[in-house]
Amino acid sequence: HNDDGSNMRTWNVHCEGRFLGTVDKDGEESARCAALSKFALTAEEADALDEKGLPILGIAPDWGFDVTPA
Repeated sequence: HNDDGSNMRTWNVHCEGRFLGTVDKDGEESARCAALSKFALTAEEADALDEKGLPILGIAPDWGFDVTPA
């Protein structure tokens, strides 16, 4: 816990069973917004990765994702 009065905490971001990374926010709603802005993919980007047989490390449209305290 920081002594500067902020409640900033680190959140793990998972989508489709894959760990994408972390975001630092003060609450779950903020963390979800930050996760989307950091990891969101367009349908075209996700399809392009899929066609190459590469893992889709991001949040494609309509995919559920979770944020959990780190």
